Amino acid sequence: MTIRRKRAFTLIELLVVIAIIAILAAMLLPALASAKCKATAVRCMNNMKQLSIAWTMYTGDNNDHLVVNNDWMQGNAQYPTSWATGIMDWGNNTMNTNFAYLITDGFALLAPYVAKQPAIFWCPTDTYLSAPQRAANFIHRARSCAMDGAVGGGIKYTNFSWSVNPPYWYAKKGGDLTLPGPSSSWVFIDEHPDSIDDCILYTDAYCTNGTGQFTELPACDHCGSCGVAFADGHAEVHKWRDSHTAHPVTYTTVNQVSVVNSVDLAWLASRTPRQPY
Repeated sequence: MTIRRKRAFTLIELLVVIAIIAILAAMLLPALASAKCKATAVRCMNNMKQLSIAWTMYTGDNNDHLVVNNDWMQGNAQYPTSWATGIMDWGNNTMNTNFAYLITDGFALLAPYVAKQPAIFWCPTDTYLSAPQRAANFIHRARSCAMDGAVGGGIKYTNFSWSVNPPYWYAKKGGDLTLPGPSSSWVFIDEHPDSIDDCILYTDAYCTNGTGQFTELPACDHCGSCGVAFADGHAEVHKWRDSHTAHPVTYTTVNQVSVVNSVDLAWLASRTPRQPY
């Protein structure tokens, strides 16, 4: 009688197979992470492009006047509202999820130009919620972006240490964007979840040596990069290089970050419109 023995893996063979799988996983995971980054970046760039189109259409319909870009929730008889309104924070403030502040006439001057699409104000990487917001069943905050304080008229905050001499300057018409020019003048940027509050972000245009202050930090969730839109209509994902910029989310307020020789501040400052001489 012939006895057939069942074949099976030896322990050594099993360990070899497991090691091969682990090596393949280690090789594939970075590629998958990179692919995910690229996919979310494509969505973010589409949103930025849509905002740029809305911003450009408004300018064309208003005799080259740029849309109002008020500080905070301020307004007066001359500038009763801004391009968008609403405050983002880590609390249960209903403005965090109220799309009306972005797509409704009376709250947002760009409302007629965004086709009632609140998603274009939000970066798909911005899924951060504080404990109180998760408890309140928030899905995500309504807005991730801010507009350059140097773009658009309105009421500005001018009490920064750097905004006195020379006085803070901002473009009111498209024709004012001559330095550094439309293709190099940033208009919209995704803001860091710990820094975002109102719809405006200020940058000292004269910190081109990289020494100065981030009044608020830009986002860094596209694998250390950030979505930025420019006055000529193009958008890009910019990679940050400074550890101060690649700040982890702490669910606390982070602003007025001082830096020295920061290539990131230098990059942002050099692309912030300034008064031509």
